[in-house]
Amino acid sequence: MLKNKEKIRLIHIVPSLDTGGMENGVINLCNNHDRNRFVLTVCCLRSFGKMSNRLKSDVSIELINQPEGKAPLSPLRLATYYRKKAPDIVHTHGFAAGSYAGILGAKLAGVPVIINGEHGSFHLKRHQVFLQRVLSCLTDVNLSVSEALKDEVSKNLKISPERITVIPNGVDTAIFSGNYPKDPLQKDIARKHGIIIDDSSFVLGNVGSLKSEKNQTMILEALRLLNEKKPDNQEKVRLILVGDGPDRAALESQISKNDLEKQVAFLGIRDDIPQVISIMDVMILSSIHEGLSNVLLEAMSSGVPVITTNSTGSSEVVSEGKTGFIVEAGDVDTLSERIEILQNDSALKNKMSFNAKDLARAKFSIKNMVDNYETIYKMTLEKKNRKL
Repeated sequence: MLKNKEKIRLIHIVPSLDTGGMENGVINLCNNHDRNRFVLTVCCLRSFGKMSNRLKSDVSIELINQPEGKAPLSPLRLATYYRKKAPDIVHTHGFAAGSYAGILGAKLAGVPVIINGEHGSFHLKRHQVFLQRVLSCLTDVNLSVSEALKDEVSKNLKISPERITVIPNGVDTAIFSGNYPKDPLQKDIARKHGIIIDDSSFVLGNVGSLKSEKNQTMILEALRLLNEKKPDNQEKVRLILVGDGPDRAALESQISKNDLEKQVAFLGIRDDIPQVISIMDVMILSSIHEGLSNVLLEAMSSGVPVITTNSTGSSEVVSEGKTGFIVEAGDVDTLSERIEILQNDSALKNKMSFNAKDLARAKFSIKNMVDNYETIYKMTLEKKNRKL
């Protein structure tokens, strides 16, 4: 064990704290680190981002103002920054998200421990694969948020799986409890968006950026099929989309084309996600690719059954027919069928709700996640003979 002589100085490196799963994970980690053992900094390379105000006040947040695009001198800027801050650990988050400058700068500055964590995206062009492999060799630890993502990173970047450690994402089960009143939010949605949700409604939900990778068009097509099979679904089924992004106009056009305007509400970017999830009957994750979705865990912790595409990591969390359903990305027919099953079988829906909540608390609590990260940090420092 590390002796308690002084606190460990830890810097997380991110492009920004804009809305996203990786960013949410970093914020959760920082807000729950042991303050008796760690001094915390988040270094944003390009901008602070919309989620930065969620960091607790004792987490230092700093901006490098790295220029957009290729920035070959950015490792030198980071090295100068590290020499001033003298961190014990630098933790970058994603080979495709600032690790080039973060890792090389840390190596140049002689930072004792360098860690990179993969959250779901990496580059696949030949020269990019080569660079990412080099970066992985410069780190002391490579992390992944799921076994499936670990396998993808190992296969695509030719990194030995023995060099990748899996730490699953965690969820704050106290906040994502599902125990929030529905009426105020239902009234707010009716007033601002003209969508009526009441006790007779069956509410579908999706939380994520409105972009092609998140594939919300699949959910809208499934909703169209539900209406086609049973026209009175137009009065009963509602869909709330939480988030914003470049696909919004295309999704609005799809809604208009299929006469779904009275069923779908765009809630935009929200800071009351636990309350929003609480009014859902089913959370749908339609992503083409994910590392391990925080939203999936948040829904389960809230007691909301999930239907998710078989994107990376989903099968490690969702047990088919027990905590939710898994469908192929793009399989609209099966998605609509699974929605219909949960709509018509309240006993199954309630059982899935109980099982999902139980699993989230047992295996995916934020405490488990933070403990796992802190164990890695301390063990790696001990191996470097620091702070003993």
